[in-house]
Amino acid sequence: MTLNFRRGAAFASKYAKEYLKDKNPQDIKKITVVRHAAIGDFMNIRPFLINMREFFPNAEITLSVLRTAMYGIPQDLIDELHIMDKYDVNHKDKKTSFLSRIRQAQSLQKQDMIFDLTDSSMSLMLVVLAKAKLKVGYAYRGIRRMFYDISTLRSDFVIEAESTQHMLNILGSKKLRPLEYGFEEKYPKKVEDTIIYFAGASAKIKAWEENKFNNLIDKMSNDFPDYKHIILQGIQEDETFLGVYENMQTKQNVVLQTAMALDETMQFLANSKCVVCNDTGVRNMAIAVHTPTVGIFFATAAFRYWPRDGKHECVFNLDYTSPSVEDVYETIKKLMFKMYEV
Repeated sequence: MTLNFRRGAAFASKYAKEYLKDKNPQDIKKITVVRHAAIGDFMNIRPFLINMREFFPNAEITLSVLRTAMYGIPQDLIDELHIMDKYDVNHKDKKTSFLSRIRQAQSLQKQDMIFDLTDSSMSLMLVVLAKAKLKVGYAYRGIRRMFYDISTLRSDFVIEAESTQHMLNILGSKKLRPLEYGFEEKYPKKVEDTIIYFAGASAKIKAWEENKFNNLIDKMSNDFPDYKHIILQGIQEDETFLGVYENMQTKQNVVLQTAMALDETMQFLANSKCVVCNDTGVRNMAIAVHTPTVGIFFATAAFRYWPRDGKHECVFNLDYTSPSVEDVYETIKKLMFKMYEV
């Protein structure tokens, strides 16, 4: 494998170039991918894992995760699981000790390569202590280059599902687009006239106001009377969204849907014509089953989570204030007319 990149576009040590000089992708037998994150991030790395399996056909792939964030693990794309604990298993409010984290990091078997897709202090600890012949990560922070043999840039203007694949491109993988998530057979589409709205987010600061969701759904249900407008509840205690459903109980085409199991939710999203939500895992789940989405952004940069394939839109203001109901409403209508000529 020969590394091919311009100076400043990526970074590689002399050791990395020497190590790869007489290697072919078929020679790599063990790889660990570090993804200490939640379900939306697991969805984002599915194209990376699919590409990795194709590029390294003989590799056994281990995924390192946090015990507190294991919902939606891509079990179908990995061979082994490695678990790190940020919090004590028996005392959820107590963080694990530094020594216990070291022991967990050292429990990882010898690897040919390790890819850090997380860029956190815990993932860096794992990389430093890992018995891996080649270590690959992001150069998001300059000092990180000291700990990796190869590092690629992490652009805020390219969707994360593509940025992760740059780590494979630098090694010679030719694949990038179209993004493949591997759900076509598991969740076959049976598209119905439904629009799903999810008002939750991983943090309150990312959640659009419930009264705005209420006004939006009221307008949409009037303009699209033949569609079913579904308010999807989440699995957290504060994700009932009764305030969103307020004053709409009498509308026959507005439904409050209780939280479902993961497989049910994925199929539910696959069967919908559009999903409207904040920057959250549900939106990434919808993207993974190729359902058009409208994302509402004002606390994070949109470009990093915006597939530019014509099927997805993001609504945000240049000053990162909360978007108006009218802006979101017009964006949904334009996407619906473009995709379905309604």
